[in-house]
Amino acid sequence: MERMKDPIKLAENRGDKRERHGKIPFDLNNAPNVNVPVSLLEENKVVAGTLTNPVSEYYRMLRTKLLRIMAQNNWQLLGITGPTPSSGKTITATNLAVAIAMEPNHSALLVDADLRKNSLSDIFGVTPRKGICEFVSGKADFDEILFRPGIEKLGVVMNNRPRYGSSDLLMRKPLLQMMNTIKSDHPDMVAIFDLPPVFVGDDAIAMSAHLDAVLLIVDSGNTTKQQLANCIGQLEDVNIIGCVLNNASEEDCAAKLDVNYYRSMYSDD
Repeated sequence: MERMKDPIKLAENRGDKRERHGKIPFDLNNAPNVNVPVSLLEENKVVAGTLTNPVSEYYRMLRTKLLRIMAQNNWQLLGITGPTPSSGKTITATNLAVAIAMEPNHSALLVDADLRKNSLSDIFGVTPRKGICEFVSGKADFDEILFRPGIEKLGVVMNNRPRYGSSDLLMRKPLLQMMNTIKSDHPDMVAIFDLPPVFVGDDAIAMSAHLDAVLLIVDSGNTTKQQLANCIGQLEDVNIIGCVLNNASEEDCAAKLDVNYYRSMYSDD
């Protein structure tokens, strides 16, 4: 796959724009725009914006259910994770962000918080010079790492290379300030954080404490009863907004967005 190099070029020496009141100011409308080819998105299973693709309807249904629950609870910060790798959490996070951005009354911010990989970079075919790790380390302003992938009202923040010790990076002050800014200054925005799997490290558990809610991705063909039970147990102090059954059979596609449904489905009782 041919990748676009250094797509985000902003003026140098702009000075530190961070305020002292716990905020990281940013303007999604002024973020650099990179027109990612629709063919590349579809190749990477990002189809929520392709209305002729029947799968896009499922993501819009998921969006509608989530937005209703989040509005009822005044939630804006949503983490997406699952018990183990290869559950489809990044594809779900990306399609959900696209679907939310298409909704007239909302904008979306998609953040790659799975720092052991650079999955969003692969999906969008973009290699940023600076990513989320430079931001949390104080080496970049937020508007240096924010871009729009040619989709109106969708902002993306990427990780540009794999990192380790990632839970310590994610808990640094700049990222928490960015979350505070969304809550205080961007009431129509939903921020989706693509978290690592729960059993890969402590990243998802540590960061979820600062999010409003978490959506679990369950792989119908591979997630076991015990894995799901243990995952829910690890997140017992977190608002689990529900579960998505990925790679489901046709008859399972109507399953509820309800964590209790999956507790009973995977129960040994």
